[in-house]
Amino acid sequence: VDLESQVTSLILEIGIPAHVKGYHYVRTAIIMAVENPDTINAVTKIVYPTIAKKYQTSSSRVERAIRHAIEVAWDRGDIDVLNGIFGYSINGNRGKPTNSEFIAMLADQLRLKNKQTNAKISLRI
Repeated sequence: VDLESQVTSLILEIGIPAHVKGYHYVRTAIIMAVENPDTINAVTKIVYPTIAKKYQTSSSRVERAIRHAIEVAWDRGDIDVLNGIFGYSINGNRGKPTNSEFIAMLADQLRLKNKQTNAKISLRI
């Protein structure tokens, strides 16, 4: 299964509906972070501007749309899935993770999942 399909399944499972503008931005950000983990340390300098350029909008709109998508997931998403992925790694007082925490966590989850899959494949060879 390709990375884009994996990311799409994961964000739908979490509870970000496809009609929310931030859905596409979140998907692109996670793919960027999986492919190049260093981008997570430069969300405002690299991730937002890259996504803004791709979708012909501004960095601030990208940031806001991603924040909104996370809010939607936190308000309407599957609590068990969210806890399974994020557990207690987020600030309990604020509730939802920051944009970069959210992107980093999901990217890391996918990276680990793919590493395990690749390890199983190489063991079979």
